[in-house]
Amino acid sequence: MDTAALIRLWNVTQQHDAGTSGARRAALVLLGLYNGPRFPFDLTELRGLDTDNLRDALLVIGSDAQRCKREVHSWLNVLTGRVDFGERFEHLAWRFRVKGRCKRDALRQLNPPTLIIKLQEAPR
Repeated sequence: MDTAALIRLWNVTQQHDAGTSGARRAALVLLGLYNGPRFPFDLTELRGLDTDNLRDALLVIGSDAQRCKREVHSWLNVLTGRVDFGERFEHLAWRFRVKGRCKRDALRQLNPPTLIIKLQEAPR
């Protein structure tokens, strides 16, 4: 997995409240990898990403397809030392009103509600 691209793409999804237009599309990419049958991804959504985010989305999709050692939420758990990224992906689906999301009362409260991951290497 291209973990730097995965982290950057995740961080875009966390900027929804700031009005980032690519946040929903980044979330759709990640949700499609998280659970494709529940959250099918329309490839035309890639058109709405800027150049850098499109590159990261394609890197994550490509590395997941070529050498899938663990699922995207599991990668984020390992990279951050957390165990709640499965729940965080469910919150993403709810926040962006993605078809297939669970009911709101099935979501547990997250601490913190949003999570920006610090990238350990130089940004792109």
